[in-house]
Amino acid sequence: MPLPVSPSDPYRSIVAAYDAEFDGANADTAGYASRAVGGSLLVLGCGTGRVCRGLASTRPVTGLDRSTAMIEGARQRGPEGVRWVVGDMTDFDLGPFGEIIIPNASFAFLPDRRARAACLARCLRALAGSGPLTIDLPAPDAALSADAHTPERLAWEGQVDGARVRRTREVFRSPRMGNLRLIDRYYIDGAAPIESVLALHLFTPDELEWMLEANGFYVEQAWGDHVGGLVREGCDRLLVRALPVG
Repeated sequence: MPLPVSPSDPYRSIVAAYDAEFDGANADTAGYASRAVGGSLLVLGCGTGRVCRGLASTRPVTGLDRSTAMIEGARQRGPEGVRWVVGDMTDFDLGPFGEIIIPNASFAFLPDRRARAACLARCLRALAGSGPLTIDLPAPDAALSADAHTPERLAWEGQVDGARVRRTREVFRSPRMGNLRLIDRYYIDGAAPIESVLALHLFTPDELEWMLEANGFYVEQAWGDHVGGLVREGCDRLLVRALPVG
């Protein structure tokens, strides 16, 4: 029987495994760095701080995440100069910033249009002058849209604090609504799995642009990957760089 994680902090039981899985990823951070405008940076949904650490050497960085466990892990890893905040990306007031990044699908995990609009309103207020907002999302996979269910499959395995860890993923799709229900199960040295259930919304480029325009932004540029490729059929990411109107 899987052990469910806390609904108030779904990452508390899996912080070390999450950190180990994504620690070596740096393509997104390199892309953000190549397009940086300077000044203070706010990273929303920062997790254990991977993106913040990658960008902190040249500018002041603040990382915000609603998971206390994630922020605790980020503080332990540092660096000391980063400001770590436990908070809600739909309701924050941390002072002006020159740039905001919402990496690694964090925006897609907001539960509904009201929450997304609230997040964008806070971003608009937080950006000093005409600083950019970058949102990084997974791109819809049209080839899978007809499959309502993908059975549990291995997604990652590795070593965490000397223990063998396997993460599997099971996916339920609601194509008309553009939503996914992701069930991640973490198997640690043969113990009963820890189960994490997340809901994710898949945005089309038009939908994301309309939402940004309705909330005070315009899309300056969009990419289909972290190295600046075009949005196209088969691309695995949808990144937009938006600026405040006026």
